[in-house]
This record gives sequence, structure tokens and C-alpha cells, in this order.
Amino acid sequence: MKRLLNILVIDSIRELIRYKSFFLLVALLILLDRLLRHYSAKIQFQFDRGNLLDYQWLAVWTYETLPGEMMGMLLNWKLWAVAMGLFFFKQLTSMWPSSDMRLMHRKEGGTFRIFNSLRSIQGAQILWDALAISTVGVIGLIWSGTGYLMGWWNWHEWRHPAALLPPLLMAGIFWPVGMAGFSYSSKLAVLRRSGFEEKRRLFFCLFLKPRVMLMSWIFFLFRILISLIFVLIVPIGVLLSVENLPLRILLASLSAAPAYSYVKMATFKFFLEVYRPYPEIRREYPEYFEALPN
Repeated sequence: MKRLLNILVIDSIRELIRYKSFFLLVALLILLDRLLRHYSAKIQFQFDRGNLLDYQWLAVWTYETLPGEMMGMLLNWKLWAVAMGLFFFKQLTSMWPSSDMRLMHRKEGGTFRIFNSLRSIQGAQILWDALAISTVGVIGLIWSGTGYLMGWWNWHEWRHPAALLPPLLMAGIFWPVGMAGFSYSSKLAVLRRSGFEEKRRLFFCLFLKPRVMLMSWIFFLFRILISLIFVLIVPIGVLLSVENLPLRILLASLSAAPAYSYVKMATFKFFLEVYRPYPEIRREYPEYFEALPN
């Protein structure tokens, strides 16, 4: 445990100080994300919001109104356009830093490492990442859908707002694992010394190997809490207190960048630690593992 904390805290901070350009890369990506969120079209449910603290009303909407509105949204072409845009932006915000950190931990990249890491991303890697993300989505839908069906049955049987608990619990349990899947997909995608099948086998360790799943679930639960504090709450305070739009977006991005940079770096090192027993990962980062204390 002491060794893991040393890697996640001290080594991660040391790497951020050593590779200051990574902070600039993350700040740029956060700025682009803020601009995209502000100017992109928003898909919203068309319903009377009512009182969200009225659990009876919320249960009625969840099990009697939501299914019909979901069908309407699935037929809305804007939803699919936004989904495609978000996917390509996810590729940029996830693959680029992962590629950059790959070069860092291989002692490669040179002076223009940020640009070299972007240029080194291949089409096959993007395709693999897309398949991995789709896999997480399907597993998450099955898991959360099971909770929804349990709640739907309870609602139509008892008409009690406690029927909201099964889908909430199922979604909450899967959330850290789903985040891990989205995170690991890009980190496995940028591997150069492993083929499609090797990456697929490593990726499914998240769902099939208790050690990988449990460690990932705990880590990403803490990451969710950290993100809520430093990447969400603090920037929201800036967004609400500053009126000038360009300045508001810039300050919110810069306030989130240090914490998000640290989270990105610590997550990459955690990924290497979780997958340390697997030869494909040790083969990709031999210098990094050789430098670690036993």
C-alpha cells in the first residue's frame, strides 16, 4: 500500500513538474471542452420538471414517462449528431494525453513531444478504442437496464417510490467500473507492441479478473470524489461569479487544469500498476518498470 501511494502521489507530482508541457496540453483540452459545451446544441427532455424532491412524481416520470421520451430521443437525428461529436472529442481528450504519457514513460518524444504524441495516433488505435468504448457501453446498459427492469416491476407491483432504488444502486455500482473502462480503453489503444487480441484480452481483465476489477473500482470511486471537488465544484464557482464569457471559460479551465492533470497522471500510473503482472504492459514500458523499487 505504501508503495502504491508513493507511486500515485509523489511520483505523479514529480512527473508533472518534470513534464510541464503536459499541464499545458490538459489546460488546452479543458478549454476546448468548455467552449464545446457552451456553443454546442443541447438535447433536453421535454417534460415538466416538477419537484425533483417529490419521489412519487419522480417514480411516475421514470417508469411511465421516460420510456416514451427515450424512444422519441432515439429518433432525433440531433442526438446522434451530438453523440458522434462527443465521441470524436473523447478521442481527442483521451487518446492524445494517453499517447503523450506513453512517450513520457518510454523516455521518448523529444522536444516536441506533445505534437509527436498527437501525430503518432493511428487509425487502427482509434478503431480499437471505439470498440472498447462500445463494449463498456453495452455492458453498462445491460447492468443498468437490469436494475431498471427490477425497479419497473416493483413500481407496477407496489406503486412505491422505493422502486427508484434498484436502477440507482445498479448504476452507482457500475459507475467506477465504467469510468475505468473508458480510461483503460485509450491507454491500451496506444500500445504499439501488442496486437488487437492482446489488447482485447487485457481489456476484459477489468470485467473478468477480481483483482483488476476491485482495485479499479476503489481507485475510480476516489477519482470521482476528487473530480467532483476540484474539476467540477471549483470551476462552477468561477463560472457563476465571472460575467465575461471568454474570461469565465479561461479561468474555469485554468482552475481545473492542475487537478485534472494530476488525476490524469495518477490514473496512468495506476493503470501501469494494476496491469504490472501482464507481460504485454511490461514489454511496452521496460524502462519505467526497471526504475521502480521492487
